[in-house]
Amino acid sequence: MPKRLAGFDLPLVASVLALLAASIYVLMTAIPSATGHGLTQFYGQRQIVFIVVGLSLGVLASRVPLSGLERLWLPVYLGTLASIAVVFVLGTAIRGSKRWITLGPINLQPSEAGKILIVLAAAGFITSRMRDARSPWTFVGVLAFIGFPAALVYLQPDFGTSQVYGYVALGMLFFAGAKWLHFAVLASGFAVLLIVVLGLLPTVGVHVMKGYQIERFTGFLNPEADPRGTNYQAIQAKKAIGSGQLTGKPADEASQVSLGFLPEPQTDFIFATLSERYGFMGAIIVIALYILLISRCLRAVAVAPTYYGRLACGGVTIMFAAQVVTNIGMVIGLLPITGVPLPLFSYGGSAMFANLVAVGFVAGVLREAESPQVRYARRVGPTLARARTSHRALQGSVRGRFDAPRSRSRRNRSRV
Repeated sequence: MPKRLAGFDLPLVASVLALLAASIYVLMTAIPSATGHGLTQFYGQRQIVFIVVGLSLGVLASRVPLSGLERLWLPVYLGTLASIAVVFVLGTAIRGSKRWITLGPINLQPSEAGKILIVLAAAGFITSRMRDARSPWTFVGVLAFIGFPAALVYLQPDFGTSQVYGYVALGMLFFAGAKWLHFAVLASGFAVLLIVVLGLLPTVGVHVMKGYQIERFTGFLNPEADPRGTNYQAIQAKKAIGSGQLTGKPADEASQVSLGFLPEPQTDFIFATLSERYGFMGAIIVIALYILLISRCLRAVAVAPTYYGRLACGGVTIMFAAQVVTNIGMVIGLLPITGVPLPLFSYGGSAMFANLVAVGFVAGVLREAESPQVRYARRVGPTLARARTSHRALQGSVRGRFDAPRSRSRRNRSRV
């Protein structure tokens, strides 16, 4: 079975296209109309447009040479900061959060594009300090480098997306080879920070977290409390998943979604929609597709011909894994609700564009890794290394046989 399709990695392409097709199918066959009668095609039709545009952007991204991006890491970083910051001035407030910029009929969310842009910029920053990649200053520098835009996103407020930025920072430090001691110190400091933010500051009237964010965490710790308020979303999501059983329910019997009990069935809780409509079988197929996608991203990390490419693919891997685990974890009740969409599946243009561009970069690295020049270098490289080692050993052997006696004879002659 061929593993390449028009120069692209076939398992990667297959997993992405299957997820996109499943997204369209669920949005077309499971989302109820706003009138309460029948299904709506609105989200599915718009998702098709988002996917077509996103795939075009992804193909273009796969053709961009990473060497050029490596040199442009500072402009990319500054542009990302500017796009996130401009939301505070020109942004549109929706449901109490100022995260979007309205351009005609489209609402763009810069923080979503920032996920992949920060990955590319951080990879360039770490590469520029490659000789000191394991130093504590590089560790702190990367945390500050990604932490600043993450703080801006948090202030919008968007805790879920800022959380993904944090995971990306830790993942890229791991792929850069940071020391475990640095991670241990960071974990200790984070634990102290949590105690201060959640325990000490509120006692003196300082609240770092928003009220609804605190309610979500307390609701997570007490999942059966306040079923009509704080825990309403989580309880309805778990009901939807459980009622789907093995193979799911017909559209007219999927009461959690069709009767409007499940909030945001097309975005944050689309996994619950999938589970109620198509059951455990549908859910496990989608999870398997994500495992395949993430495994191909890890493959790109392993075969990337450059240090920058390895770091960029590592960041993309963490970006996808963090979003999948966070979204599914909050839907099934293992994590607090933070509003992170399911990548390549949830309805939305900004996230779809960013995720498909990220896939495009990974596809480009995999294609470059399989190019004849790189494959030849990979095959010949170990041979040359062995040849150099053998040559040095031979030189040492020759010196041992002839140089030492010659030096002794010279010493003997000097004595005479």
